[in-house]
Amino acid sequence: MIEERHQRVFALAGYRREDFSVCLGCKICASVCTVNDLGIDSNPQGLLTSLFLGQAVEESDALVRNCTSCYRCTSECPWNIRIPEVVRALREEMGVASPFEKAFKGSLGIWGRVYEPYVFLMAVPFLVREGYLKHMTRWMEYMSVHLPHRVRRIRDAGAPRHEERG
Repeated sequence: MIEERHQRVFALAGYRREDFSVCLGCKICASVCTVNDLGIDSNPQGLLTSLFLGQAVEESDALVRNCTSCYRCTSECPWNIRIPEVVRALREEMGVASPFEKAFKGSLGIWGRVYEPYVFLMAVPFLVREGYLKHMTRWMEYMSVHLPHRVRRIRDAGAPRHEERG
């Protein structure tokens, strides 16, 4: 059962079991993981090791529950292992979706792109319920907030209108 689940996770994430054997165990991924900013002990390298060794991964795992798919772990990994994609594959296989993932998909459905203020507002009930708002000052350095703006037309920029030329 666990072996079959892991094979489906590997397939969904675009990896093979052997691909995780390159992990050096350096835990750089854990040192940059935003989940650790919450005071939750997350270890992406431990998750990869569990999958590689065929051990069970529970729905309560810190990364399965809280990974925001920021890809900081991937950018720092010497082998560029895409851990957020592995986490998403695990969630898909387990039938679990994080509040951030739901908000992300909602933003894509409405605007066709990620709109950070919407994602934040949709995640607020979860953040309040779980007591994570105390970490807001730390998160603000990762968040960029901008308002949609109107695109200027050539006419608006002071160029003469077509019928005015001539």
